[in-house]
Amino acid sequence: MKKLLLLFLPLLLSCTVLAQKSAKDYFLSGNQKFKAGRYTDAIRDYDEVLKLEPAHVVTLTNRGVAKDRLLDYRSAIEDFTLVLELDPKHVEAWTSRGLSKYNLRDYRGAISDYNKAIELNGKQAKIYNNRGLARYGLKDYRGALTDYNKAVALKQNYAEAFYNRGAPKYNLGDKAGACADWAKARSLGLKEAEQYLKNYCK
Repeated sequence: MKKLLLLFLPLLLSCTVLAQKSAKDYFLSGNQKFKAGRYTDAIRDYDEVLKLEPAHVVTLTNRGVAKDRLLDYRSAIEDFTLVLELDPKHVEAWTSRGLSKYNLRDYRGAISDYNKAIELNGKQAKIYNNRGLARYGLKDYRGALTDYNKAVALKQNYAEAFYNRGAPKYNLGDKAGACADWAKARSLGLKEAEQYLKNYCK
C-alpha cells in the first residue's frame, strides 16, 4: 500500500499545479473581459493577479480604469495612487487618475495630474485634450482652447479634440470657428457633433 501511495502522490500534485491559474493567466483573462466590456468580471481577475503579485503596476492601472468605467471613481483613484507610489513616472496612471478626478468634478486636482503627465511625456494628444476638459470645467475657456489646439497639433484627425474645442470657441464669441470644429468632428465620424451643428450653427 505504501508503494501505491507514493506512486499516486506525484500525479495528484501535478494535477493540482495544472489546475492553478498563474498571475499571467488571470491578467490575460482580465484583459479579455475588459475589452468585452465586462468590467466587474475583469476586476475579479485583476484581484487574483494582485493577490499573487501585489505590486504589479499594469494590473493596478487596468483595475483602476475598469473601476472608472463602472463609475467607481474614488476606488479607481485609490488604485492609480497605489501605482504612483510604486512608480512615480507612470504616465498612464497620472492621466487616468486625472480623468477619475475630472469625473468627480475635481477639476483642479485633474489639472494637477495632467500637468505631471505632460511633464513626463508632452507628446500625448489625449492628455492635452483631457486637461482642456478640466479647464473648461473651471470656465477657463482660453486655457481650454490652448490645450485643444495642442491636441490637434499633435494628432491632426483627433475628432474628440475638434468636438471639444468648439465649446470654448463658442463661449469666446467665435461662432464660425466653433461650427467649423463641430463640422470637422462630424466629418471624422463623431456623431455627437451633429446635435451641436443643429442647435448652434443654423
